[in-house]
Amino acid sequence: MKEYLNKLIHLGHHAGMDQSERARLLSINAFLVMSLVLTILFVIVFVLLGSLSVLQALGYVPMILLVLFLHSRFHFRAARFVVSYVFMAMVLTLALLERRSGTEYLLIALGCCSVVVFNKLKHVFLSFLFAFLCYVAYQWYDSHEPFVPNPTVPYAIAQNSIMFLSGFIVLAQSLVFRWLIRDYAEKLTQANRETQAMNEELQATNEELTAFSENLDLMVRQKSAQLQAYIDAIDVSIYSAVSDLDGNFIKVNDQVIAVSGYTQEELIGNHYRVLTSINHPEAFFTERRQILMKGETWRGEVEHKTKQGTLIWFDCIVIPIRDSDGVVKSFLTLGLSITERKMHDKLQEETISLLESIAFRASHGIRGPLARINGLSSLVIKNVVDQKEFELIADKLITCSEELNAATSELVAYVSNHQEQMMDSRHNSK
Repeated sequence: MKEYLNKLIHLGHHAGMDQSERARLLSINAFLVMSLVLTILFVIVFVLLGSLSVLQALGYVPMILLVLFLHSRFHFRAARFVVSYVFMAMVLTLALLERRSGTEYLLIALGCCSVVVFNKLKHVFLSFLFAFLCYVAYQWYDSHEPFVPNPTVPYAIAQNSIMFLSGFIVLAQSLVFRWLIRDYAEKLTQANRETQAMNEELQATNEELTAFSENLDLMVRQKSAQLQAYIDAIDVSIYSAVSDLDGNFIKVNDQVIAVSGYTQEELIGNHYRVLTSINHPEAFFTERRQILMKGETWRGEVEHKTKQGTLIWFDCIVIPIRDSDGVVKSFLTLGLSITERKMHDKLQEETISLLESIAFRASHGIRGPLARINGLSSLVIKNVVDQKEFELIADKLITCSEELNAATSELVAYVSNHQEQMMDSRHNSK
């Protein structure tokens, strides 16, 4: 029985309700269940006392069941309208049928209950006004129409019972408000404690964040100083440039300007080919672009030409720069000057070529006369020649000596010429 009553009181309740709506719903359901029980109880008691006219009160039962049904279907507005207006109209009807039985006191009690039934103040006022008008209508009717008592109705008991019920309704309403106030006070106290605990946590977190922010700021300053040092080092010693997808310069550093001889205005917006020499084939640039457009990094040695026409070499690395979607938007070129190394390599190659040429000439221009001199000298040492042959050998030796002298002079002139050419080449490259 207790479980069944609990289900009736909780009809229409769901988890999404706020606290005030939940209290309002449970209060109305409790009032309806109490009214249903008391109505049946009063009917039984008065029938036993011999008053059959009290059976008219059973007209409340369908109305009470209707409101509970509306609550179970979540039609709360319709249910409250029935409780407030239809219920009071029915009470007024019964009061007119059974005058001076105390039923009219229920109108005042129902008017007071409008505070529990409705949420908005205007609805509370309208409901109470309707209850007051119903009571005034009853009083007017009772004062203008003659009253004939029903001998089967115990008026004293009925009036006292209904007055007790009206008082109980008002008391129940007061208890509901008292419970709501206490519940809200407890929730506010708990919320205040939680807020204080949260404020303490926030304060501790704020102190930690402040300390972390100070450390972070220090770290950022240190890293910024290191980064700036790296950038300064790059600007001093590394050739740096940014170009768009078409190869036009977007940004160049001071090192590029200093090495190339161009101004920044002359380079920005122009194609990078303004700096490249004609010694690279077209296939060299095509292959490099294909690699870069795949999003891959390219590295290689590139010969550049300054504004004055001087050729310089760089060991370059070209890095594709992507946007947030991973699409290549530009290229960053970093390069180190290797001109001196290239000049050294070229000088070394020329020196090796010169030595090879000297060896070849020495082999062909000097070894022949020397071999003949050695052969003739061997004949003289062996004393196998006569006087006339000595003269012939002397002529041959003189001829070989002249050939040696000519070859030596030619070799000296060859070396000197190549030295001058190498010096001119180095001077022109600078």
